[in-house]
Amino acid sequence: MPTVRIENHGVEYEAEKGWNLLECDLVREIDHPHDCGGNCACSTCKVVVVSGGDSLSAQGEDERDTLDAYGWDPDAYRLACQCVIEKDGPIVIRMPDPE
Repeated sequence: MPTVRIENHGVEYEAEKGWNLLECDLVREIDHPHDCGGNCACSTCKVVVVSGGDSLSAQGEDERDTLDAYGWDPDAYRLACQCVIEKDGPIVIRMPDPE
């Protein structure tokens, strides 16, 4: 089973394959910004994937374009709404400080 740890929030949980990171956080009532409702139209759900990125879906062109449009390096950040958990294993993320 996949696990997700948000290292700067002290939270760890077992996650569901096929769900994205934002969905997993919200169902657990974790305060995760998502101004566009998880539609890849803003960058407020951005995260840094510290480890376990190979358990997540690949970054698509839309995600890269959205991050770039909002001034975030697509090679350093992912949008939690686009990170679908595909494999078992530990995933460690960090949420940036609120802007």
